[in-house]
Amino acid sequence: MPHSTNVCYQFGPYRLNVAQRVLTRDGEAVSLTPKATEILMRLVMNAGQLLEKDDLLKEVWPDTFVEEANLTQNIFTLRRALGDERAVPKYIETVARRGYRFVASVRVDDLDEDTTAESDEEDSSCSNYVAPRVVVAVMPFINASGDEGLEYLAEGVTDNIINSLSRLSRLRVMSRSAVFRHRKTEIDPLQTGKALGAHAVLVGTVNAPPARVGAIHRRPAAITIAVELVDVATGWQLWGEIFDSKNKDLLQIQEAITRQLVANLKLKLTGEEEKRITARYTENADAYQAYLEGRYHWSRYTRTGIEKAIGHFRQAIELDPNYALAYAAIVDCYLRLATNYLPPEEYAPALPNEESDDPKMDALNAAEERIKLRFKWDWKTVERELRRANELKTNYPSTHQWYVAYLTSRQLYHESSGQESKVEIDSASESRLALQIPSVRLTPAEEVQILCSVARDQMAIGNYEAAKLMLRNWATAGKWPKLDHLNVYAAGDLLFTAGTLFGVLAGSKQVLHGHRHAEALLNGSLALFEQLGIRSRSAEARVELTRCYYRQGLLSLARETISVALSEVPCDELEIKIFALIIYGVIEKDFGRITDAVAILREAANIEVTGHLVTGRCNIDLATTLKDFALSEHDESYLVEAKFHFFQALYEAEALGHHLNVACVENNIGFLLLNVGSYAESEPHLLRARKIFQAFGDSVRGAQVNDTLARLYVEMKEYKRAQGIIDNAVEALELTDSEGILAEALTTKGVVACGLGNYGDAKLCFDAAYKVAERCGDYQGAGRALLALFEQMGEHLNTDEVLRMVEKLKRLVLAIHQPYLAARIEQSIARTLSAAEGRDTAPR
Repeated sequence: MPHSTNVCYQFGPYRLNVAQRVLTRDGEAVSLTPKATEILMRLVMNAGQLLEKDDLLKEVWPDTFVEEANLTQNIFTLRRALGDERAVPKYIETVARRGYRFVASVRVDDLDEDTTAESDEEDSSCSNYVAPRVVVAVMPFINASGDEGLEYLAEGVTDNIINSLSRLSRLRVMSRSAVFRHRKTEIDPLQTGKALGAHAVLVGTVNAPPARVGAIHRRPAAITIAVELVDVATGWQLWGEIFDSKNKDLLQIQEAITRQLVANLKLKLTGEEEKRITARYTENADAYQAYLEGRYHWSRYTRTGIEKAIGHFRQAIELDPNYALAYAAIVDCYLRLATNYLPPEEYAPALPNEESDDPKMDALNAAEERIKLRFKWDWKTVERELRRANELKTNYPSTHQWYVAYLTSRQLYHESSGQESKVEIDSASESRLALQIPSVRLTPAEEVQILCSVARDQMAIGNYEAAKLMLRNWATAGKWPKLDHLNVYAAGDLLFTAGTLFGVLAGSKQVLHGHRHAEALLNGSLALFEQLGIRSRSAEARVELTRCYYRQGLLSLARETISVALSEVPCDELEIKIFALIIYGVIEKDFGRITDAVAILREAANIEVTGHLVTGRCNIDLATTLKDFALSEHDESYLVEAKFHFFQALYEAEALGHHLNVACVENNIGFLLLNVGSYAESEPHLLRARKIFQAFGDSVRGAQVNDTLARLYVEMKEYKRAQGIIDNAVEALELTDSEGILAEALTTKGVVACGLGNYGDAKLCFDAAYKVAERCGDYQGAGRALLALFEQMGEHLNTDEVLRMVEKLKRLVLAIHQPYLAARIEQSIARTLSAAEGRDTAPR
């Protein structure tokens, strides 16, 4: 039947505006693709009625032939967006083999009745729908001073404005990666804005008088910033102004620009939004500039660069002893030096994966972009820890806590080097700083809070040894942490942080039973957070517990745990939700539900966050899943998409100094190239990955790279070379409880043995791989082991052995959800049985 388009459908906390094609929850827009929105509209308009699959396909994709999988994927996306569980649906019910029914009660509000007066319209029950948000592109500010040493200043101003604007839900700000290609000395706002799909473009220049000859500091005394906001549709200037730092300092200028931009776009802000866009982490403009310059040197990832950065961060702290970002940055510097968390000498950050007419300019731009990404990371880390502190009934770590962390990290560096730092410490300056700190005595809860905060930041960039050092007086591997004298909030935080750390270490080092210890700690934190009623923290603990189960190959338990976590994540905890979706997608992939896995990971990738803590991980896992999908479906388009996401992940990992993630991505790129037959291109990526893992003592992931290298050399028929590498991998993995990875390596070892003609050894390897995988519930791994046995040496098995193996494989096929793997197994069974029958009937 016909439906009015000027209506609003309300169900639960959701409202669906048909005219605007926008779904909102409590006034906030819910991100949906156009097709998912169209399907939801048809379901809601026909609430209570069964809609056949064929009818939905015809209505949503008219005159187009699409597979049913497209509909299934969009239904899955809708369920996830609505928080709907398929087992007990609240909104969308599946009618087996027929279609779908919207089962929630729906209220229809007719907007036509409220158009007589503007006030009535604003007060209508459906008035809080979200209109299409204004899209703004903040172009990189141009350094017009002619002094390359002030590039950091133009970068910092741009990032500060982007970070402030990105906090507004009614405004969309183009990411820096989106505007990066349009960076020029002269910008055409209309052309650039149209290319980016923006409604308005902000352009600006930073200028300063030349530095005095022989001046020690190049930081200028006066800065002029000129800005212009342009309407892309008309070309009109919406606003323009010139700011002089003689009248306002840099922080005041940035705040004024943000406020003027919001006012000229006619955005009405709530009191909370006002606070967000004016948030500062220092009131001292000189301290802010010193911090930006410190990040500039830090981003070089060399010992010399980090030591220079320490000097600038110290200056920022001396200028403002309360500057949390500067403390976090200098702590990070000392911990990288103390643990040698620096890339190998041959390490060279990758450039954008495109041809360029000016490689030198590309290198410069890539370096600048890395600084900008890290600056954004710093802001998000502070915001994340601030929220955590509020939930744990504490304050964000205060000055005296940060000062203790600074002293602790510096002492760790001195201990590691065995001598005084190359960075000269001015004792008089240190004394002045100490006098500005109210007290350096911490309560046990305060000490745990700051140490856990620093440890989490180090874990987030892969420096697990630094995290271990920071917690060494409170938690050590294999022992229960010291919880005496801690309140329940601090105890929960310590158990969670230590459990997360030891879980990662168990997955990357040769730590026997390390996962069991991590499980105990995470379960302890979960119990405390549930007792306190902190849903976000208990959901976060379940996500980490899921990772712990997954690393051990306990896929069913992992899947059950993450399902509970997803149902508990509060709507505003987007980062926790993304982490949960990522691990859920990876588990679904390993269960063989690759279509569902791709849909889940794409949903995670489409959630708008400004922190790169989650986007990098999402890019890696989405690319890995797309790679598997491409190889199983023989679809080259997925390979192209996978490669794109891998290089995005590589770029972000290098920008943040997460060297272990760099190695993970390089390993995956090498594996992808191996599977498409590009052997010569594959090897350099794999060797680089192995070198980085070896440099940081990550034996488990190093063994995974060796497994991939062995497969590469098998394809190249270099079996002797493959043998030494896979033997090392198996030997390393046997000292861990990472059984799923061990099963894969044992399977590869069996293939190598077959290549060398050692069929007796090969059979032992395949049998061992099957038993290890089956023991930990990894049925795909068990299936791959037996499949490899059949494919490599089926003709060397007698009839009784073949029949026993066939029975095992038939049972596994029922548990394996990867269609292409199941199909390969069935074909192999048929071939092997036929060959065995041929041998039995042959004349003797």
